[in-house]
Amino acid sequence: MSNKRQYTVSGEGDEERVWQVQTLAEGRYRVWTPEGRELEVDAFAPGSGQLHLLLEGRSVDVDFREEESTFSVQAEGENYELEVLNDRQRRMRAAGADRAGKDSPQLVSPMAGKIVDIVAEVGQIVELGQPLVVVEAMKMENDLKAHRAGVVTSVGVEVGEAVEIGDVLITIEDPQ
Repeated sequence: MSNKRQYTVSGEGDEERVWQVQTLAEGRYRVWTPEGRELEVDAFAPGSGQLHLLLEGRSVDVDFREEESTFSVQAEGENYELEVLNDRQRRMRAAGADRAGKDSPQLVSPMAGKIVDIVAEVGQIVELGQPLVVVEAMKMENDLKAHRAGVVTSVGVEVGEAVEIGDVLITIEDPQ
């Protein structure tokens, strides 16, 4: 079993760049840059929003703030706004998971799969990012979260049901 993961990173105005990271031991990683360069990295988190890295014999302190998949990063006197997506998040975005947006009342399936759990109920008040439905696709369970806050007015699927990309799963309306 490989513990190598792929992350797609884009900064403001930049094209997406793919990084691969393999965990060697706790706090030790092998990283492949988008240019194919291989790095050994030691990482330690002394506090929330802080990382201390030993990178090619150089000590680098990093402060960051995370909001969903977006990071505000300060390293070596430079500030960066980065969006980091793992391979599943990148596939979901490519399938249109982010197109409905916060203004649409409908949560649509970003993938074809099978409904394995429904956490939401009609009449339930939900917050942005709250898990609502679990879809199994390619033997992976994917938590689909509320794309907006509001009241669940309909659940359009049942456990065990097959869904396709774009199928309406849940409708969330503004509270009355």
